[in-house]
Amino acid sequence: MSHYSNLNQDNKELKIYRPFGPSIGHCKLPQELIEDFNKDCDGIVASKEKSKIHDFSDDLVGNVKQELIISPETFEKWAPYFQKLMTAYIEAHPDNSRELQKIVFKSGWYVRSFEGDFNPLHYHTNCHVSCVGYLSLPEGIEEEWKKEDQDHYPTAGGIEMQFGQVHLFSTNTVRIRPKVGDYYIFPWWMYHMVYPFRTKGERRSFSFNVFGAPREEQKKINYYPTLIFSIIMPSLIDFSCHPNS
Repeated sequence: MSHYSNLNQDNKELKIYRPFGPSIGHCKLPQELIEDFNKDCDGIVASKEKSKIHDFSDDLVGNVKQELIISPETFEKWAPYFQKLMTAYIEAHPDNSRELQKIVFKSGWYVRSFEGDFNPLHYHTNCHVSCVGYLSLPEGIEEEWKKEDQDHYPTAGGIEMQFGQVHLFSTNTVRIRPKVGDYYIFPWWMYHMVYPFRTKGERRSFSFNVFGAPREEQKKINYYPTLIFSIIMPSLIDFSCHPNS
């Protein structure tokens, strides 16, 4: 029996999983998106001035090397793509979708973690939905995983999500071993944590939060194929965009 969830299949379209109550969405990110986000992050890291401006660590709980705000222009390019995924996730829950007809992207950031770094158990605030996507993993971490699979509770570099209490025939956790390109959507209130690893090199991911509201403009605007959205990136610049602009 595997220690890890089988959520991370090669899903090109968003799939919704309910392993223990709450819904988790999963899909594989386009290679172009991975390259764009890595290029943006590398550019920020290469500049001391940009690294200081984009530093988001004071607003997050991670015990990691760097947490950096995603550049607005990079996120704006891919906002329509994420908007479709968030729409699919929200519309998979009809009882809630009426309340979340307008979505606002908030607080997008990269997480750069290295050997020994970790993210303690936490949840996200001031939003309705959150997510995580994986951009790179340390070279050779598969060897660490092979050794660790001999243990009764392997965890290195994995993310664990928790909900509820352990009961007979019911677990309260799901552990996921990341792969480059994996992307997960989950409710803001879901507790989650990231375990440390020993392999030298960088484990890079990104996250952002989504706030939802009723679509007040619904009667005035009828050319949106899905949900209306805007983008609010912290500390840098506020702006809005439309999926068809």
